[in-house]
Amino acid sequence: MKITSLRAYQVDLPYVGGTYFWGKGNAIRVAPTTVIVVETDAGIIGCGESCPIGGNYLAAYPEGVVPALAQLAPAVMGQDPRHIHRIERLMDNALMGHPYAKTAIDAACWDILGQECGLPVSVLLGGVLTDGGPMYRVVPQKSPEEVNREMAEHRAAGYRQFQIKVGNDWKGDIDRIHAAAAILEPGESAFADANRGWTVREAVQVVREVRDTGVMIEQPCPSYEECLHVRSRCDLPMKLDECITDLKMAGRLVADQAAEVVCLKISNLGGLTKARRVRDFLVEHGLSVVCEDTWGGEITTAAVSHFAASCPESYLYNTTDLHNYNTASTGGPPPEVRDGKLFASTQPGLGVTPLASALGEPLAEYRAS
Repeated sequence: MKITSLRAYQVDLPYVGGTYFWGKGNAIRVAPTTVIVVETDAGIIGCGESCPIGGNYLAAYPEGVVPALAQLAPAVMGQDPRHIHRIERLMDNALMGHPYAKTAIDAACWDILGQECGLPVSVLLGGVLTDGGPMYRVVPQKSPEEVNREMAEHRAAGYRQFQIKVGNDWKGDIDRIHAAAAILEPGESAFADANRGWTVREAVQVVREVRDTGVMIEQPCPSYEECLHVRSRCDLPMKLDECITDLKMAGRLVADQAAEVVCLKISNLGGLTKARRVRDFLVEHGLSVVCEDTWGGEITTAAVSHFAASCPESYLYNTTDLHNYNTASTGGPPPEVRDGKLFASTQPGLGVTPLASALGEPLAEYRAS
C-alpha cells in the first residue's frame, strides 16, 4: 500500500459560547482547523485534524499547517501509511519541530491502518482499557455568578469535572476558585487552569489563599522551572500541561515529582504515535493523565476518544469532547457522548468521515508523481 495523494482543507470553528477566554487576557471567537485527507493506491482513505487554538497559546500557528505540508507531503508521498513509525521518522527528518503540523498526517495513517486491519484505532493503540472516558467541561473566565450558572448547566448534561479558567487577574482568581469550590457536589471535582497566566509571585499567593479548597492547580506559570518553584510551595495537587512537549520533558517531570496529573495534548506532542509513547511512560511511573488536544472538531475528538480508550482506566484522569465546543463541524459521526463520558467508535480506523459540505475546496493538494 502506498500514499498517492494528500489534501488539506481549512474550516473555521466558532466557539459555542461566543468568546473563549484564558490566561493573560487571551481570547478567541473562532478557531481555524486544518483537516488532512490521505488517499492510498488500495482505495483506503484516512483523515486527521490539527487545530492550534490561536497563535499565542502554544508554539503553534493555525495558518502554518498548510505551508508546512510543502516539507512534509513529499516526505511521505509514495510511502506505506501502515508503517506508522517510519512515517513519524520521515516527517521529523523533513521538518524539525512543528509537532502540530504533523499531527493530522499521523492520525490519518492510524485511520488507514485501522481500516485495513478492520480494527478501531483504540485496539491498535494497545486495546480498550477504558470503556467511556470521564469528561471535564471548561468554565471560561467569567463572573462568579456566570461560573455557577455554567457549572449547573454542565452538571445537568452529566459532567462531574470542571476546569475553571484563571490566570488573568490573580486576586479575582482567588475569589473565582473559592466560588467554584463552594458549589461542588459530592463526587465532583474542579481544577484551576491558569494557562501559564501567573507570575511565580502571583501563583504562590494564589495557592496559599486557596489551599483549603482542594482544587487542583494547573500550569500556573509559563515555564516548567517556574511551575516547579510553585510546586515546592503548594499543598494542593498539581497538573502540568503546556510545558510537557515530549518524552524528555515527561522524564524530567517524573524525576522531579513535579505533578500528580499530566495533560497530554496530541498536537502538542506531534501526533498519536508520540502521545501514546509519552502516555505509557507516565502511566508506568504511576502518574495520571489527561487525554485530549488543543481544540478541534469531530475528527480531532475521534482521535482523542481512541487515545483515552486505550489508557488504563485507573490512570485516566479525564478527557473531553472538543467538537461540542463549536457551532461548526469537520466530520461525522462524532464519538458517542453519554452520561459525562466519551466513547470511542468501534468501527475500523477512527470511525469518522470528513464532512464534504463543510470542507469546501482544498487549500493544498499533493499527488505522487
